[in-house]
Amino acid sequence: MTDELDLLHEADPVSADTGRWRDRPLDARAELLLRQLPSRDRGRRTVRRVVWSLEAAAAATILALALTVPGTGSSPAVAASRPLPLVAHASRADVPLAAIVRRARAAAEEFPAKSERGSHIQSWSLGMASGKDPVTLPQESLTRWNADGSGSLLVVATDPRHPGRPVIEDGPPPRTVNDGKVLRNEHYPAGIGGANENYFEDPPSGAQALREYLAVWTPGADRDPADLISAVRSFLSVWTPGPRQRADILTLLSGIEGLRPAGKVTDRLGREGQGFRFTTALGGRYLIVLDPDDGRVLDVEETVTRDDPEYRVKAGDVMSYTAWIS
Repeated sequence: MTDELDLLHEADPVSADTGRWRDRPLDARAELLLRQLPSRDRGRRTVRRVVWSLEAAAAATILALALTVPGTGSSPAVAASRPLPLVAHASRADVPLAAIVRRARAAAEEFPAKSERGSHIQSWSLGMASGKDPVTLPQESLTRWNADGSGSLLVVATDPRHPGRPVIEDGPPPRTVNDGKVLRNEHYPAGIGGANENYFEDPPSGAQALREYLAVWTPGADRDPADLISAVRSFLSVWTPGPRQRADILTLLSGIEGLRPAGKVTDRLGREGQGFRFTTALGGRYLIVLDPDDGRVLDVEETVTRDDPEYRVKAGDVMSYTAWIS
């Protein structure tokens, strides 16, 4: 088999070091897809596990590195489990999605600023193992890129006793504040410019063009609503969209059949937004929280809709959560 692989490598004109198809470790989505190739007698289990978020797949690796966060007392804080889902309150004052889209389009016409590479996010991801209680490790990450292509990545496991409290202060250079365990602190030389990330090419203008761009990195984003939501969340972990891309994202979300208004939501950072729910065919449920004034995506939360005794997951448990700080 080795000889055949060597021949294929030699015949392949695509460089193994550059471009979107370069050799590199599997990302969370690839790992998830790999695990979705069992024999047919495991089909039913596969269907149930498909609803697990991409971040949840990556969480297992992170949990192996750090399951405790240093606290201010003498004993460490154990990683949090079963965070409560966000609560939406419907009322007559709710802002329809169509109105938010119109506001975003108007802002794009008035302030056509470009998207910026980089993000500042908080996330929760559920780590699960058969027969064991699931564990959620909250973390915060800050990615910044400079004009010369240099950049930095800081990932910190946050104190589960204080969910939603930021632990990274943005600035030159970024630094940690409050309690936290640094998981990654990387610096990239000039010229990298995000080439080590997904979505390394500048996003296009126009909703349809953006859909096709997202589908390159998340196959199915041009067909399946759940894949589209996952792609948007992944994209926003790399880019902070300008008004035009923000309007394009809302246009794509507004076209999802089955996306329903949920009501006003106060997220874990204390911000008020307008929530919209979507239930997937495989039993997952997304809550997307938008800023009703400019259409920014504030939060995406995924919960399960039915129990899974093997993994001790109950209906309503939060599988993953992402909040965009900036």
